Amino acid sequence: MNNYNSYFPHDSNAKDDPKCVLLIEQLGMEGYGIYWMLVETLRDQPNYRYPIILIPALARKYNTTAEKVKAVVCNYGLFFIENEEFFFSTSLIERMKPLEAKRMLASKAGKASALKRKNNGCSTGAQRMFNGCSTSKVKESKVKENLSLKGESVREETNKVFAPQSIKEQLLSDETWKESACMQSTFGISFMSMLPDQIDKFIAYIVSIGEEQTISSLSDAKRRFTYWWQNYGRKEVKNEKPEEYLIPSK
Repeated sequence: MNNYNSYFPHDSNAKDDPKCVLLIEQLGMEGYGIYWMLVETLRDQPNYRYPIILIPALARKYNTTAEKVKAVVCNYGLFFIENEEFFFSTSLIERMKPLEAKRMLASKAGKASALKRKNNGCSTGAQRMFNGCSTSKVKESKVKENLSLKGESVREETNKVFAPQSIKEQLLSDETWKESACMQSTFGISFMSMLPDQIDKFIAYIVSIGEEQTISSLSDAKRRFTYWWQNYGRKEVKNEKPEEYLIPSK
């Protein structure tokens, strides 16, 4: 499979869909090209949605007009408008679900593989310690010391992968990301004051499903927060029904 970060399924007969037929009839192949440019753009967004306000910038980037791009978005039933702020493609979202599921499975498999390698490493180290007992007490001491240091290093690295307070502090210190989150939240600037509480709920959700180790960078946290907000957080706020996340005991 191609790189997950840029791949999405594409039917070879998409051009024969009645909506696309009408699009080509009225706007020609330029309109059809604009349609696929929009789908590809949505594919690159964390939540597969794009702000309507940025359509003019998108048109300039790809050497067309904002009027034509808006016509493709609004007039042919190929895209849906959300709260007059974002547009999205339900077809793209559905096509991405199997890929999202495969990504999660790959992440869990990688986690299991890393744990197995770690256990094998500990077993090998223990065997070496056992063999060293018959030759040199000094060597045994050094092996134990090295294993102790290695264990500390592994624990530090594990803590580095997902530290809730650190993730929260880093997200709240990123002004550009906070502005983007407000714009995508559909609550506007008022979402800024809601962010700390929503980040806490996001972290509780990640812990409750046992996905701490899948967040290995700040960009992972940003992407996962956007997905969580679009699918859980926003619904909870709008319904005013708090979601309870069961955090497993350690």
